[in-house]
Amino acid sequence: MIDLGALGGVNSTAYGINAAGQVVGSYVAASGDGRAFITGPDGMGMRDLGTLGGNGSAASGINDAGQVVGSSNTDKDLYIFHAFITGPNGMGMKDLGILRAPNSSEFSEANGINDAGQVVGISGYAAAASEPFITGANGMVMRDLGNLGGNFSEAKGIDDAGQVAGWSNTAAGDRHAFITAPREWA
Repeated sequence: MIDLGALGGVNSTAYGINAAGQVVGSYVAASGDGRAFITGPDGMGMRDLGTLGGNGSAASGINDAGQVVGSSNTDKDLYIFHAFITGPNGMGMKDLGILRAPNSSEFSEANGINDAGQVVGISGYAAAASEPFITGANGMVMRDLGNLGGNFSEAKGIDDAGQVAGWSNTAAGDRHAFITAPREWA
């Protein structure tokens, strides 16, 4: 076991790793804010990924090209989080937006990415509802994956064939795991 450190903070957590051993996750900065990080191959050289304009971010997945996904707050004074994708090796954080019209409790989070750059996650509004999403290659065009009859669902992972796995509430309110058929998105 190799200690990756915490970039001058106290705590760090890893959430994803690719075939080269690049690790992504979050660390608690000296300011107390959670921040997304990426390492080089074999976990060497932790680097902060930045934010979408706010103070906090977290990375949840990485593909073999080093594209990273996660979520970041978008404003220093508001707690609005949006899903993001980066370019290869964690460079250039891009806001993926949300599925519906913005309001004061909007959010989206990216949970997984495949080698084509298709991103999956969740988009919603506080306690009202949440919907699983998928994007096309390189994070283009967020689309709703649907649900199993309830108001809350989340896509957690995607394979290289485009199959998505996650969970969804049923009409009765039970939480069930799901998988989708392989899909290609433009």
